[in-house]
Amino acid sequence: MRASSLLHHRIVRRAIGVGAAALAGLGAGWLIRRYAMPITLTETAVAAVPAAPAAPDVRASPAAQPSQPITSGVGDLYHRRYQVDIADPALDKAAIMAHIFANINEFVPRELGVFERTHAQDPDTWQVGDEFLVRLTGPWNGPVRLVHLEPTLFTFITLEGHLEAGEIQFALADHPETAGALRFEIRSWARSSDRITDFFYHTLGISRFAQTRVWTYFCQHVADVSGGTVIDTIRVTTQRVPVEAPPVWKRYERQFDRWAQTALNFDPTQRERFTAQNGWRLDDYRIGLPSEPPGLPLEDGAWAAARQIVQRYEFPDPALITGIFIPDRPLEERIMILRARFLLFTFLFGVKIVGVVEETRTTEKRGDARVWGYGYRTLEGHFEMGEIMFEVWKFLTSGEVEFRIHAYSRTAAIRNPLYRVGFALFGRRLQRRFARTAMERMQQLVIARLAQAQNTPDGVTDTVPTETPEVAPVSSDPAAAAKADEIAAEREDKS
Repeated sequence: MRASSLLHHRIVRRAIGVGAAALAGLGAGWLIRRYAMPITLTETAVAAVPAAPAAPDVRASPAAQPSQPITSGVGDLYHRRYQVDIADPALDKAAIMAHIFANINEFVPRELGVFERTHAQDPDTWQVGDEFLVRLTGPWNGPVRLVHLEPTLFTFITLEGHLEAGEIQFALADHPETAGALRFEIRSWARSSDRITDFFYHTLGISRFAQTRVWTYFCQHVADVSGGTVIDTIRVTTQRVPVEAPPVWKRYERQFDRWAQTALNFDPTQRERFTAQNGWRLDDYRIGLPSEPPGLPLEDGAWAAARQIVQRYEFPDPALITGIFIPDRPLEERIMILRARFLLFTFLFGVKIVGVVEETRTTEKRGDARVWGYGYRTLEGHFEMGEIMFEVWKFLTSGEVEFRIHAYSRTAAIRNPLYRVGFALFGRRLQRRFARTAMERMQQLVIARLAQAQNTPDGVTDTVPTETPEVAPVSSDPAAAAKADEIAAEREDKS
C-alpha cells in the first residue's frame, strides 16, 4: 500500500511538472525568442564516449544526501557538450570563473531556471561538498553536489531525487587553435533517472528543449561577461550511447528483500472460515488447451508449453498485471512483485509463492491426471488478501490438457480513501477480467508455442523474454480461432 501510494504520488508530481512545462512553453514563447541565439545542434549515436571525470564524491557531512551515479539511471547514455569560443576577451579565465562563482544566477535565464545553494560550508565562497538545487522550468529540477573545484573548472554530480543520473562539468580554457581566444564548455554525462523522465526527455523532447535553452544562455552570458565576442556560433553536440535495457526485475532489485521481510496480510491456517458466508470470494476457472496423445505429457506438447508459460507468469495480460521476479531463484523460494495497472495508476504489490506441486491425481470420472502448478499468497500492502492457484492438467486416458485457476480472496484494509472507493467500484470487475484474459491468453500462447516448435528444427527456444510479448486475441488469427472452437466443442461433448 505504502509503496504503491508513493509511486502514484511520484507519477502525479511528474505529470503536474510536465503540464506546467507545457503551459509555460505555450504562454511564454516570447521568452524563448528573447533568449534565442545562433546555435548549431548535432546529435549522433556512437558506441562509446570519453569517460566522465568521476571526481570523488566528498560529502560535507555523513547525513548529506546520497549521490545518484550514472549506473543507477535508465535508458541511453547522453554525453552533451555546450561550447562557445570567445575572441578578444577583456578578462582572463580565472576572473570570468570567479564571476560565475559569485553570481551564478546571472548566467541562467530567471524565467527558465535558477540555482539555489541548499548547503554551504562558507556562505561567501564555494567549497567541495556544497549542495545546490537547480530549479528549471517544468519537471527538470534536481539536487547536485560540488565535487571538484579549481580556479577555471568545477564539477557537479547528481543526487537522489534528480531527474538525471550523472555529472556535469563547467570549464574555461585557452582556445586550442586561436591565439588570445578562450573556449568555455559545459560537458555532461547522464542518463535519465527513470522511464518517465526518459520518455519526456527522449521521446517528447520537452525537458531537452528547456535544458538546451538554459545551458546555451549560460554560454552566451559567459561570452558577454568576458568582454569578448562569440566566434561563429554556440555549438551543442550530443553523443548518444544506446544502452541495452536491463531485465525488468533488475529495476526492482532493491525491493525484493523488503517484500521478503513482509508478512502475509491474512492467516492461511483459518482456511475453513474462508467461505462465501463469511464474505470471501471463491473462484474457479478452466480452459481447454490443445490435446495430446493419451499417456504422460510429451516433452514438446501442450502440457509442457503451458507449464513453461505458467512458471514464467506469462499468461496474465500485461495491460493489467506483470509479474516481476528474480529468474534464477527457485520457484519454491520466489517472492514476486505484481505491477498492476488501472487507468493512469500503477500499483506494486508483493506476493509469496506457495504450494508448488507436480503429481498424479485421480478423478472420479476422467481417471488419472498429471498436474503441475503453484500458487501465491498476498502480503501486507496488497488490496486483496487470499491465495490463488494456477495448475496445468493432462488427463492420461484421453490426452486432454487444461489450464485451471482456483482462488479465494476478499478485500483487504485499504488506508487510502481514494483507492478504497476505487477498489470497491472496480475490484471485482478487474478480478473477472484478469481471469478471462488469462484464459484466452494462455490458450493463444500455447497454440503459438506449438506452431513455433513445428516450424523450428531445434524445438521451442529456451530464451526468457525480458518483457512478455503482446498477444492478440484468438479471434484475430483464423487458424487459432478454428483450433479454439475445436477445443471448446470437444469439451462440450464430454461435459
